[in-house]
Amino acid sequence: MSVIRTTVAGGLLLLGGCASVDPTPDYRRAQDEVTAATGAKALYRPGEEAQAAEQVTRLLKDGLTSQEAVQVALLNNHGLQALLFEIGMRRAGAVQAGLLSNPSLEALVRFPVDGGSATTEGGLLQNLIELWHLPARRRAAESRVDRTVLEVAHRAVGIAARAKAAYFAALAARSSLSVAEKNLETARGFLELTRERQAAGAATQVDVNAARSRFLEQQVLVRTTRFAALDSKRRLALALGIATPVEQIALADALVATPDRSLDLQRLLSVAQRHRLDLRSAQKDVEVAGNVLPLERRLVWRSVRAGLAVESQGGDLALGPAIELELPIFDQNQAKIAKAEYRYAQAQRRLEGVSAHVVQEVRGAYERYAMAQDTARLYRTELLPLREASLGLAREAFAAGKTGFLSVLEAQDRLLATRREYVDRLEAVALSIPGLEAACGRPLDVLLGSDAAGGDRER
Repeated sequence: MSVIRTTVAGGLLLLGGCASVDPTPDYRRAQDEVTAATGAKALYRPGEEAQAAEQVTRLLKDGLTSQEAVQVALLNNHGLQALLFEIGMRRAGAVQAGLLSNPSLEALVRFPVDGGSATTEGGLLQNLIELWHLPARRRAAESRVDRTVLEVAHRAVGIAARAKAAYFAALAARSSLSVAEKNLETARGFLELTRERQAAGAATQVDVNAARSRFLEQQVLVRTTRFAALDSKRRLALALGIATPVEQIALADALVATPDRSLDLQRLLSVAQRHRLDLRSAQKDVEVAGNVLPLERRLVWRSVRAGLAVESQGGDLALGPAIELELPIFDQNQAKIAKAEYRYAQAQRRLEGVSAHVVQEVRGAYERYAMAQDTARLYRTELLPLREASLGLAREAFAAGKTGFLSVLEAQDRLLATRREYVDRLEAVALSIPGLEAACGRPLDVLLGSDAAGGDRER
């Protein structure tokens, strides 16, 4: 006897062989998310190492802007490069989830004890219940791909923020060096003036020694600040993943105050609720858990095999339907259903936690940015001009013999300190920008725009 079973869905099995894994659209989606959040136009893609290296070389060639530093990090950060392969693996899982299981081939030969012809049986069986499970399984797998794209993009945005912060820190260190050199020249000028006044009999050797002491202190500050500037470039190189000697890294931007344009906290919160990638990933996680739950409930019946049976013995043929059922008597998938229910509740709680975290993070970033802006503005418009004017008046009075040495020395010390503090205030403004952008999920130029002007760019 020969038995052959064929599945009713046999035609669909042929389609399974055509499935292929192509994560390119998913990589493109990740890049679009990162571009919207950071403004950077390119992101490393697995398999495009040569193109990424070429872009990095081109970006480093003629000086580096803050946005180019972000771009280099997104193309060259090795941790991010490894992470992006997660998207390809998740896409492979989604392809696998859309495939029917392979049919099973059965073969059996029986020899009668009392003589006669041998009986042979063969079967090709396919589990038809998968046709019912397949849509839910595909939805769950696609949701996992979407979640992974958002998670990887969120990590990329964090890397971009750290690269920009490292760039701004390097700018601040360079500005500190410039201020230290300017302070050195100011101290040199005061030393020369004091010597002139000594020659005129209006200053003592003690005054000269005090002025020279300030000059030497500024020399030490120049040297230590120069080392700090090189060290900050080294930290920038580490953030960018490059081995370029720090002396060859040129910074094209300048540390300047950002536009004095106020931000609306409620608008920032609204932008973050729509665009924060970790929040959207948590929302997608709830969707994944919600898609898995009905799938587990369907898996009470896990195997229903059907087809045709043909029997042949001694030249006689018989044809009829064949069916094989797995009866859910002992295992009705209760444990996995319960696990899926807990997983869904867990995802909802996590979403609530991420949402609360985003609100507090946006508020904190907004307050740091506003405070840094206000303080830098105070230094720029009032304190620094006042210190410069005070020193100018004191030096003129000292040169004319109308005031003493100590009043000039005090005015100079205050000015030199205020110059250094102003650089610190500008650095605080600059470093608050990556944090604000990461907290809201959009670049600063979008956040500073009006609702009407920025609305299209935020989507």
